Amino acid sequence: MQNSEVPPAYTEYPTKLPDKFPIGEHNVQPLVNVTELQAHLRLLGAIHALKQKVQAQQVGIAAEDRNLAWIVYVNRAVHRFYKWTETSWVMSSPGLNETTIPPLDVVMVWHSYLLNPRAYYEDSMRMPIDSTYASHLKTIQDMPLTLISSLIDPQSLEPLPPSAKRRRFFEDTTSWSFTPPLILDRSDTLSEPLTCPRCLALNYSVKWVAAGEKGYAQPKFEHRCESCGDIFTKESIGIMRFAMELTKKREGQTVYLSETLLDPKSGEADFTAAEAFIKRLFETPDDLFKMNKPIQPKEIAEQAQQLARGLGYSYSTLLTKLHYSVRPKFTDNPGVKPLPRIQRLAAAYSNSGPGLASIDLVGAVLRQGGFIDKMVGLGWTEPNRFDHPLDSAPLVRSVARYHAFLDLMQEKSTTFFVPTLDIDLSWHSHQLKSSKYREDTQSCIGRTPNHDDNIEAQILSTAYDITAKEWRNRFGVPYSVCGCVVDRRQESLIRRIVTSLSRIGSKKEEGPPPPLTPVNNRPDIICTEEDEAESSHPSEHNVQFGDPSAPETQQHKDSRREKTQRRVASAKKRAARDPWRALQAKRNETRDRNHREAFMDDPYRGYRDYYLYWGVSMTTPYGCVQQSTLFEDALG
Repeated sequence: MQNSEVPPAYTEYPTKLPDKFPIGEHNVQPLVNVTELQAHLRLLGAIHALKQKVQAQQVGIAAEDRNLAWIVYVNRAVHRFYKWTETSWVMSSPGLNETTIPPLDVVMVWHSYLLNPRAYYEDSMRMPIDSTYASHLKTIQDMPLTLISSLIDPQSLEPLPPSAKRRRFFEDTTSWSFTPPLILDRSDTLSEPLTCPRCLALNYSVKWVAAGEKGYAQPKFEHRCESCGDIFTKESIGIMRFAMELTKKREGQTVYLSETLLDPKSGEADFTAAEAFIKRLFETPDDLFKMNKPIQPKEIAEQAQQLARGLGYSYSTLLTKLHYSVRPKFTDNPGVKPLPRIQRLAAAYSNSGPGLASIDLVGAVLRQGGFIDKMVGLGWTEPNRFDHPLDSAPLVRSVARYHAFLDLMQEKSTTFFVPTLDIDLSWHSHQLKSSKYREDTQSCIGRTPNHDDNIEAQILSTAYDITAKEWRNRFGVPYSVCGCVVDRRQESLIRRIVTSLSRIGSKKEEGPPPPLTPVNNRPDIICTEEDEAESSHPSEHNVQFGDPSAPETQQHKDSRREKTQRRVASAKKRAARDPWRALQAKRNETRDRNHREAFMDDPYRGYRDYYLYWGVSMTTPYGCVQQSTLFEDALG
């Protein structure tokens, strides 16, 4: 039900947050504030500066390939994050303080992990109670943004020198240097040995970069085991991780596979439903999975190896086997669609990193880089950008639009929504307070929206069009005025026909001409100023274009381009009827050439050297109904 309160009247762009925002039937205090956004922007600026510094090195990999240098650096940062979270901490007091905050490269990975809220929450809950990793995820589930930003120089955006206690805590915990080297060489090997998924022997000579793109940080990674001589890949590492988790469950440990513990709609943990789902999933192929045959602790490694071999260390085989009980006729034939939840489960083990996260953390960091680049492009990460209260209108509007976005989600609970850049900044900032984010969203909209990090372009662009339509219907102003996406006509086809017929034979009435410029009755959630238009650009850092050489990829882009051209022509023709659409069309034709059309180009171009698993990584998001325009969850 829509909130019955009439929106406040505004005469200028607000520079202060109101005491409360309407979300459905609720009136809530701001879920995020301007101070948190400023702190978040400083962190994003620091990550961007770090990337530039790594890529600017004149020796090592950066001298040959600056993008590859950053990919290797991010891979190493992920290893350092796992080392930090998988090792016991000796803390003088509970919770996080300056001493326990890790280096910036580890914070960067932590940040991207939290921006996949369901995966993070489930990973913190699905392991045995004595799991150090899961316990630490709970400890760090609420990122202290203001504290972290205080450890960054506000002018240079460089990390401030750590205190002796802070440096010592990280180095004593991980046995690694607090400050990782910026120069990366092709001869560098992983900081710790990699376990062969076939014989479980340790491999000490795995390189980040190798000939034929077969290094660990490259898309075709493979390594010949230094003990058994077999070749293994990230896919086989992932399948072994699946086999190990399932085998531990057979032994009696409280383990839940990825994508089984959270209710797909609400995002809440449901242990009873998870056990029932797992039981049903493994009913039929029990000769392979052997879930009804308990084992002893000493048998775990051997039984896990047997299961991984039975799956051929193959993602496609795992996906097929998981369907046997619930869809017996399923095969991995491309023409047969897998069940979304089972596909997500299998994909969580398809391209495994060195740790227990159910998402590819390297890919998550690289995709977040697309959003960071946008914030930098807006000028929002520049030092002192929002220091003066009178300059804070864009951030106040970001918070207001985010609350309106949640209000829209509450009203249209079966619709899949896509944010704009300014909304996404507030959404991200809210998600970094993981426990509060779950509490707030469950209270206000009855579920915790996922922020899926990897969505196929056509799904995302269609969902954006739906979002823009519903936003204008509800709030009376456009969702975006950046110029690259023009709204659809508001009138339905039937309404247009009726209007045209009613005019036949009627005499044209004299009256004042309609306004040629839009009347903005909601400056709290839309800005008509040219220099602020870019902030309402669709947020698309999570878009996955699939194989760039595939015909359907180009077909999508051609279709989107033709749709935009039709809408621009329609908006210009009917400018007097809808000045807002006319403004969008004008900006579409006059926008800066660097303003790229949304959903038309790869936002993480330059990192193709990392993304190989087109079909594997493109899973259906939570709640998404395939072959339909109805969706249950939002994402950003």
